Amino acid sequence: MLVELLKLTGNLDCDCEILLGEIKKMKLHKATNRKTLTAEGKAPTSDVYGLTKWHRYSNLQSREKSEYPGWYITKLKTQYPEFQLFLDEFSYYHLPEDFIWTSVVINKNFKCLRHKDAANVGVSWIVGLGDYQDGETIVENKNGTTTFHRIKHNPTGFNGSELYHYVAPWQGERWTLVFYNNLN
Repeated sequence: MLVELLKLTGNLDCDCEILLGEIKKMKLHKATNRKTLTAEGKAPTSDVYGLTKWHRYSNLQSREKSEYPGWYITKLKTQYPEFQLFLDEFSYYHLPEDFIWTSVVINKNFKCLRHKDAANVGVSWIVGLGDYQDGETIVENKNGTTTFHRIKHNPTGFNGSELYHYVAPWQGERWTLVFYNNLN
């Protein structure tokens, strides 16, 4: 993929700060479909940028079709199309060259409960942003061990559709980006 490199620097810490600055300019939505993943049962601030199978918004308006049959552009991508450049550059600089993603979940202070991802295909990559301490992503491995991943400014890959995972407690403001592929 040819990416016009204009926005980021290639320095991971710097690029994480630039991304967070851009995210904070966006109006993120509550994810009512994810409230079962919180201990309080409340909708977290968690929004998808990219593709979805849902062809209508909750107000029944139709979504814009994507280049992939049966897939539609998310509201966030429709509202902030220029953010695609930041995500493309971040993945170019900081994710494996052969990793293909179609969508990114942006979470703010989302302490998700133990779960597997329902629609992700293969390995997903998560990175933590913001001013927080602790908040590791905990992954239960197939061999029965548990791994605590420090994801702050540290892109980390694992197959969330096969492995249970959840978040350790943290202090501060914790943002995460989860790059994933939902096309099979």
